[in-house]
Order: sequence, then structure tokens, then C-alpha cells
Amino acid sequence: MNKILKTTLIFLLVLFISPFFTNVKAANPITIHFFDNQFCQNCQEMSNFLDTLMEEYDNLEVVYYEISDDDNMDLLKEVADVFEVKVETPTVVIGGLAFSGYNPQVVYDIRSTIDRYSENNFVDVVQKIIDGENVLISDIDTLIREVIVLPIIGEVEVESLSLFGSAVVIGFVDGFNPCAMWVLVFLITMLINMKDRKRMWIIGLTFIFISALVYFLIMVSWLQVAVSLVAVNWFRIMIGIFGLGFGGYNIYKFFKTKDEVGCEVTDDKSRSKLIDRIKSIVTKQSLWLALGGVIVLAATVNLIELACSAGLPLLFTEILAMNDLSVGMYFLYIGIYIFLFMIDDLVIFTLAMITMKVTGISNRYTKYSSIVGGVILAVIGILLIFFPNIIMFNF
Repeated sequence: MNKILKTTLIFLLVLFISPFFTNVKAANPITIHFFDNQFCQNCQEMSNFLDTLMEEYDNLEVVYYEISDDDNMDLLKEVADVFEVKVETPTVVIGGLAFSGYNPQVVYDIRSTIDRYSENNFVDVVQKIIDGENVLISDIDTLIREVIVLPIIGEVEVESLSLFGSAVVIGFVDGFNPCAMWVLVFLITMLINMKDRKRMWIIGLTFIFISALVYFLIMVSWLQVAVSLVAVNWFRIMIGIFGLGFGGYNIYKFFKTKDEVGCEVTDDKSRSKLIDRIKSIVTKQSLWLALGGVIVLAATVNLIELACSAGLPLLFTEILAMNDLSVGMYFLYIGIYIFLFMIDDLVIFTLAMITMKVTGISNRYTKYSSIVGGVILAVIGILLIFFPNIIMFNF
């Protein structure tokens, strides 16, 4: 009886104190398959990085495959065929994921993959190839990136990079364009002098709406071209070079020009013609004739404006084209872009109609928007040329 009582007490004691002990699970052993080339500088950098990982993790094993050996080269070709990657070095394979090259993004991805595989099951694809086993589709893993590493900028969370965010930021920056702003401000000035609020609202909103519609149609046209050529690498690179060059010029112009600048596309003669046209439109007795004149004016101004900021809408449509979206989603993102593009015009016009005073965007704001736009153009250009996967938001 005493023996049974002691056993029961011990059992109850174990049940009582067991929750206070942490259940420690050993990390899964991970084999890193490293295809190396003694004449490859990036391979040496990758080798040093793997040595660092070996010091940080106690569950790693690195297997080196020098491709000067014919058997190792044949194995690399099989691996490249299975993962649908180029036959190049350095190539690192961990479980069901393959990494080519050496850069900060690859370093981050390898480390995050090790962390994930240390706690989750995976299939060693290279080992299956070596053993002569069939590699299943389910054996190939999908890399899920929560962070990307951008040049200069550093680590950025993927959630902060999206087509919606791109549409909002690029569209908003594109909206601060001096080539259309001065036309809107002058139009508002002429409308206020009329003292006819109903006519003011109709003509002003028509100008803004038609401007948005024309810009939308132009971007849709560009998108159709970009989608048809999205698989052509030279076209993507050409667009990237254009963005990098145009952005670099804006940055250079910002630091070189000390004075505040307005629109550089229209000269004094063209500006005078537009002013005369606005006066003629506003003073027409017939509202319908005035609306017809405003429609033509809005279309003309936006064609002029494209010469001033063609880089931003062009690169945004290229970003859209590189993402496999439905027609409706393409239109949605262009619509978001256009709304943010026109938001400053809507704010200025609404304030003017309410206060009967003209409040424009000074050249200082447009100058600083040009540097922001230049940086955006340059960054997107670099990504299009060197990191297209980031532009595709395919992480």
C-alpha cells in the first residue's frame, strides 16, 4: 500500500512540475550543397559566408562541389535542370531551394531558409538526385520573402512594397508637375473673375476630369505595348536605362539649378498662346462652347505635360506589365495612379472655389518634387535592369 501511495505521489508531482520545464526540440540537421569554382570571385565570398554560418549554427553541414570535376559539373547541370536555373557558380542548394550568385539578397535568403528548415521538415533535393531518385514537384520549395534587400536603401519589408503603394507614391509625385499646374492656376484665376460659381465648378471640374481621362488613355496605350514586350529582356533593360538616365538628369538638375524653376517644356510664345486660349474659352457666352474649348485645352496640356514627366508614368506601366494581372486589375492600379496624380489639382481647385482665392503650388515645391521623382526613376531603373524580380513583386 505504501509503495502504491509513493508511486501515486511521484506521478502527481511530475504532472504538477512538468509545465514549468520547456520542451527543447533539437534543430533539424541541414546539408548545404555548394557548387564552387576556383576562378570565381563570388564563390570565394560565398565560401566565406558559409564558414560564418557554420560558426553560428551547430546543425549545418556544407558539401563542396568543385565544378572542375566532370562529375560535379554533370551534377550541377542536373540540379539546374530540376530547379530551372542557369548553370552558374556560385550555386547553393538547401533542401528544395536553389540560390545563384552572391549578393545581400541571397545572403538574407539563405539565412532565413536555414532558420525555417531548422524547425520544419524539408526534402534534400540534391541528395535525391545523387541517389538516383525521382524528384517530385512537391519536393521543390517556394521561397517566401518577408524582407528584400535594396541597393543603398537596405532591408525593406515586402508588405511596404506593393503595386498599390507604387501607384500611390509615384502617382502623387507625378502630380506635382509645373507644366500643367500653371495652366490650372491661370484657369482658376480667370474663372474667379467671372463670379459665376456654377459655371466655375462645371468648367473647372471638366478640365480636371478630361485631364485625368486623357492621362488614363495614354497610360493604357503604353501598358498594351509594355505587356506585349514584357518577355523581351532588351525592352525591359531599355526602359530601365531610360528611367536611370531621366532620373539622374533630374537629380543633376536639382543640384545644379539654384533658382526655383517652373515648366521648361513650354517657352514664352507657347505659354502666351495657351493664355489667350484660356481667356477665349472662359469668356465664351455659350457654356457648351466653353466646355468644348476646355476639353481641347485639357488634352493639349496633358500632351505637353507628358514631355515634362513621361518617365514616371512610363516606368509605372512597365511595372504593371511585369506583373501577371487581369485587365480589371490593370485598370484599377492605373486608376489609383491617376487619382493620386490629380489629387493636388482637385485640392487647389476646391479651395479656390470655396475661398474665391487662388492657391497654387509654388515652383519650390515642384523643384523638390523633381528630385523625389528623379530618385524614384533612378531606383526603378536600377531594379528593372538588375533586379526585375523585385519589380514583379514575386518574392
